[in-house]
Amino acid sequence: MTPYERSRIMLRAADLIEKNMEELAALETWNNGKPYVQSLKSEVPMVVRLLHYYAGWADKIHGLTVPGDGNYHIQTLHEPIGVAGQIVPWNFPVLLFTWKVAPALACGNTIVLKSAEQTPLTALYLAKLFHEAGLPPGVLNVVSGYGPTAGAALASHMDVDKLSFTGHCDTGKIVQELAAKSNLKPVTLELGGKSPFIIFDDADVDQAVELAHFALFYNQGQCCCAGSRTYVHERVYDEFVEKAKARAMRRIVGDPFKNGVEQGPQIDPEQFQKVLRYIRSGIESNATLECGGDRLGNRGYFVQPTVFSDVTDDMLIAQDEIFGPVQSILKFKETDDVIRRANKTRFGLAAGVFTKSADTANTMMRALRAGTVWINCYDVFDAAIPFGGYKLSGIGREKGIYSLNAYLQVKAVVQPVKNPAWL
Repeated sequence: MTPYERSRIMLRAADLIEKNMEELAALETWNNGKPYVQSLKSEVPMVVRLLHYYAGWADKIHGLTVPGDGNYHIQTLHEPIGVAGQIVPWNFPVLLFTWKVAPALACGNTIVLKSAEQTPLTALYLAKLFHEAGLPPGVLNVVSGYGPTAGAALASHMDVDKLSFTGHCDTGKIVQELAAKSNLKPVTLELGGKSPFIIFDDADVDQAVELAHFALFYNQGQCCCAGSRTYVHERVYDEFVEKAKARAMRRIVGDPFKNGVEQGPQIDPEQFQKVLRYIRSGIESNATLECGGDRLGNRGYFVQPTVFSDVTDDMLIAQDEIFGPVQSILKFKETDDVIRRANKTRFGLAAGVFTKSADTANTMMRALRAGTVWINCYDVFDAAIPFGGYKLSGIGREKGIYSLNAYLQVKAVVQPVKNPAWL
């Protein structure tokens, strides 16, 4: 199929998704428990935008003519890598489906995608819409299954040429090991994080409170790049803590289909209990529990928005990825000190910096070892912005031009030229 034909199919799929946006958003909320307004107004529209972006790339992928020494014509071909195995997580099922599928299709690959066992609905629905848009049978294949069975089979398969996985760090290590032990297929990994959100003393405290709240509590705190270590300068620390507590106590938790609800349930009983264990750990470590600290009600997997102050770097709640609505607020004094502490983690997915100083912003953006640094904003995602991490947060990048490289092979072609007019 020509790149232009691929592009047109992707654009038709985007049109169908836009036409069925309300149904897809409802399925995503049934899938995951996130607020319906979040699915409808933020995530499904981003799916459409991503497909438009990568449809535009489909007919602009090409090799180069390379000058060399001697009478040779040298060129590079950018070829589809082949069969792409893709494993998506449960926290953003519809978005991460598209992060992986769109660049793979733009490059001309076929796909076997495994959805998370907790959230199979939207992957199947999206595949149906792609087929309605004219994608040939066998190009996009969705498998619903468990990680140790379906996921392991995909990672180990000798006929899968490339693997992309988003999920927990420990699982990512297993996926990479299985890929290496089979046919040494290349692997893109987008894994966990413990991202610092750093608020300097020149910040507007009210704005910083709202942004830090969003950075942590968005999607029930089930976000790999959540700003889960809130570092606040000692001069504004007490004011920030009081206002962060007040904002968390105003957060509306409940039925995600109801208007005004900001936070739905955690994904399942395992994650629900994990979050409660970390809250108990914070209390036992003598962090100050400012608000929350327990389940909400006696039905479902709802957790009270929880804020800890007086958190220190050695506490588990400051080191481990909780993946829940638990904000840990730490104090700092000097810039060099907060850089050292922010980087002293096994993760490196993202970071946030809140300051009015351009000099401070420039210092921090270069010093922080993270794949994304947001300055005076957070969770700003765009189809063109690459996303990925340092250290245990992963390998490679998704979105933007950078993700195309993961789905292409570069072939060098060399042939002699007789009596060339020029070289």
